[in-house]
Amino acid sequence: MKSATTLIFLVALLLSSITIQGVPEENSAPGNNELNVMYSPQLESLADQLVSDYKKGNGDSQIQVTPLIDLNDFKNLEGGAVALINKNGMEGAVGENYLRLVVGRDAIVPVMNINHPQRELIMENGISPEGFARIYLTDSHVTWGEVLGISGQQPVHAFVPGITSEMEYLAEFLQTASTNINGLVMTEPEELIEMIGNDPFAIGFCSLNCLIKMENNGMNEEIGLVPVDMDGDGRIGTFEDIYRSTSTLAHAMFVGRFPKALYSPIYAVTDKQMAGDPEKAFLEWLINGGQETLASAGMLSLGNGERNSRREQLLMRDRSIYRVTATAPTFRIILAVSGFFLLLGLLFYFLVRISGRKRIQPDNTISGGEGSAAFPGGLFFDRTHTWTFMEKSGMVKIGVDNFLLHLTGPLTRVLIKEPGQMIKKGDHFLTLIQNGKRLEIKSPVTGVVKEQNMDLIEDASLLNSDPFSAGWVMMVEPLNWLTELKSYFMGQPYTEWLRSELTRLKEYFTSTLQTDKSNDPALVLQDGGEINEGVLRWLGPEVWEEFQAGFINKAN
Repeated sequence: MKSATTLIFLVALLLSSITIQGVPEENSAPGNNELNVMYSPQLESLADQLVSDYKKGNGDSQIQVTPLIDLNDFKNLEGGAVALINKNGMEGAVGENYLRLVVGRDAIVPVMNINHPQRELIMENGISPEGFARIYLTDSHVTWGEVLGISGQQPVHAFVPGITSEMEYLAEFLQTASTNINGLVMTEPEELIEMIGNDPFAIGFCSLNCLIKMENNGMNEEIGLVPVDMDGDGRIGTFEDIYRSTSTLAHAMFVGRFPKALYSPIYAVTDKQMAGDPEKAFLEWLINGGQETLASAGMLSLGNGERNSRREQLLMRDRSIYRVTATAPTFRIILAVSGFFLLLGLLFYFLVRISGRKRIQPDNTISGGEGSAAFPGGLFFDRTHTWTFMEKSGMVKIGVDNFLLHLTGPLTRVLIKEPGQMIKKGDHFLTLIQNGKRLEIKSPVTGVVKEQNMDLIEDASLLNSDPFSAGWVMMVEPLNWLTELKSYFMGQPYTEWLRSELTRLKEYFTSTLQTDKSNDPALVLQDGGEINEGVLRWLGPEVWEEFQAGFINKAN
């Protein structure tokens, strides 16, 4: 009884300290039809073009376009404002108060004439950052022989982009100031590409999107990409072999295999607390119709998977609860709500005391860089990173082990096969979703779905917090249980298999997804080769697709 009294006191104390929350009837942002589109200095022309195209389909919108002068002061992002920012302006956009969406990418790539006499050698060995520095930071003329370490006196004809942001990317890549870069400056990307296409000994950096557009129009047949030998070992290894086509290079950029200095995400940032209908409408347009405008402005547009991810982020934002202040007329409502929650808490307390909650407690733990992989005894585990348990009724309960969940981080949704559907061992039966990014999980059993875990459908985070009990996925009537049972693990064999999976995971990340050294939170491996907790959480949908194909679908 003492525990019940304590519970009553705590519930009452909690209720007395909270503020009533609800969704306001009207948008709390001032000026419901007004929008202020702000931009970092390098994105002025992009902001003007986006706003101009947006107005064509939204004529009644009142939009102001203003520069974001102090990039470290995001207090200017009050209600009714969206800021367009590249990577150089993101230092100030920190904290959970801001909604940040990647809406496109700005990138430059090294190109050369495909008729260069040493083209085959360059494709095999690449040019190191030091080699590019020799080309662009030397006052006197540099020869191709000096750059490639061979005999030859033909001078290098170097071109540089005239767009400010692109010059800044090149300067960051060369680790110098833009004023120190030598070469013929070409303001128009198309003109730069044309000049290089007419000169076998030319090299330059140009917009990747412009290169793709000209390629689609059959206008850059004499242009080829130049491989970057980032580790300086004198050859293009498997990890660096991404320069065979523009499509391969664009995909490599999404998964972190392209030099980070040469590209930047374009972020749309707004204040979560003050965001209203004008900001939401503009962000939705950026993700959809605005992608054409971004492409015409020389930016890389989002892929279909990324667009779905951004829509999911906006959907999650709409579900957020606005805080409003309780006033005197609402006092009776406060008392009524307080009494309701007090009774609800007491009812829950006594139900738990009476019935208890049966949970399977872990009795084994594996330590690994990805986090502790605790698992309970008495379950059968499959190579699909799922578990099974036969109930007394003969039905088989299926769930997911926490190996994958340590990599995904918090899930936002799950999709589960419907009751009555037939599933086969090895077929996809469950989709894990995190803000639009997806992983398809294979079934460990063959049978007919009898029941879904509705609690899991309503709250996907149960998989992360309690994968072996409250986070179970479905109940199945098995059709081939005794045969399939032979392929499962229990106890120590499962422990040993998990260790081999951890090794396979590290090898996969190292060879396929490891990014270059930076302060990016998406780094796959920590110092010492350990895997970051929730590493996939920070990576894009293209990485999830590669992880699906390269790791999950290739289970041992």
